[in-house]
Amino acid sequence: MDLLLAGLAVTASSLIGGATGFATSLLSTPALLLLGYDVPFVVTVNLAATLVSRILVVCRSWRAIEPKRIGLLVAGSAPGAVLGAVTVGAVPVHVLRVFAGVVVALLGLLLLVPVTGETRAGPGRAGHVATGLASGYLATSVSLNGPPVAALLSTANLPVRAFIANLACYFISTNLISLAALAVTGGIPRHGLLPVLPVLLVAAIVGNQFGTAVSSRVPRKAFKYVVAGLVVVSGVVTAVS
Repeated sequence: MDLLLAGLAVTASSLIGGATGFATSLLSTPALLLLGYDVPFVVTVNLAATLVSRILVVCRSWRAIEPKRIGLLVAGSAPGAVLGAVTVGAVPVHVLRVFAGVVVALLGLLLLVPVTGETRAGPGRAGHVATGLASGYLATSVSLNGPPVAALLSTANLPVRAFIANLACYFISTNLISLAALAVTGGIPRHGLLPVLPVLLVAAIVGNQFGTAVSSRVPRKAFKYVVAGLVVVSGVVTAVS
C-alpha cells in the first residue's frame, strides 16, 4: 500500500512539475517523508526521478536550449552539490531548511513585483553561477534545487517552451553531478531502493509527460505568475516542514 501511495504522490508531483518545469521535489518530498521514507532515500529518489523524466523533455525541445546559460548554471552547481553533500551533517537540517525556505520565499515574492527595463537575458554571468551554486548545494542537502534556477529563468522572460527546456537540461546535468557527489560521500542508501525506485521512476516519467503537454497551453504571462507562486510556496513549505 505504501508503494502505491508513493507512486501516486510522485505521479501527481511530476505532473505539476512537468507543467511548470520544476516543483516535483517540492511536492513529492513531504508526501514520501509522511509515508515513512527517510531523508537520504527521498533525496536520492527525487534526484533520480527528475533526471529520467527530463530526458524526454530535452529530446523533444532541444532547439530551445541555451547552452551558454546552462553551462554557467552547471559551473556553479557542481561545487555546490559537492559542498552540500560534504557539509549536510555539519548544519542541523531544520536550521538549513528554515533558512533556505525563507530565502526562497522572499525570492518568489520579488518575482511578483513588476520590474521596468527588464531584459530577456536576465542576470549576468556571475548571477547564473551564483544561482547554480545555491541550487547545487540545496539539491544534496534539502532536495530543493529547482526554485532558485526557476526564479532566475523567470526574470529572463523566456517563452514557456524554452523555460521548461532549459530547466530540464539543467536538471539532467546537475542531478547527475549531485547523485555522483552523494555516491562518493556515501549519501545514497545501500538498502531499500529496490523495488521502490524503479516504480517511482516510471511514475515520474508518466506524470511529467502529461504535465509538459499541459504547459503548452498556458499563456506566458500567466505562466510567470504561476512560477512565482510556486517559488513562494516551495519556500514556505520548506521552512515549516
